[in-house]
Amino acid sequence: MLSADEAKKIGIDACIEKLGFEFCKKHADNATSAYGEDDGIMNCFVGVDDSPAPNSDIKDVDELILTSMEEWPYYASCNVNMSNGKIQFLRCVLPK
Repeated sequence: MLSADEAKKIGIDACIEKLGFEFCKKHADNATSAYGEDDGIMNCFVGVDDSPAPNSDIKDVDELILTSMEEWPYYASCNVNMSNGKIQFLRCVLPK
């Protein structure tokens, strides 16, 4: 049985690899990740924007803004089964 931290790392890493490590690294300032556990399944998400809005600076925002995954031009989501570590990709929009 994987711990929540182990499952989260496996899932986020899998999403990054699906999108492309170099792509994610290049746009790390305009990327996010999220995760949540439900009944032995860790759901993970990575979203990347390769064309941020001009003059936008997220550091100046004082409140958390939640968006849906469709608002990210590129994203990957997966489930990690915490009992056996198997990864199931859900929805992905990948860069070319």
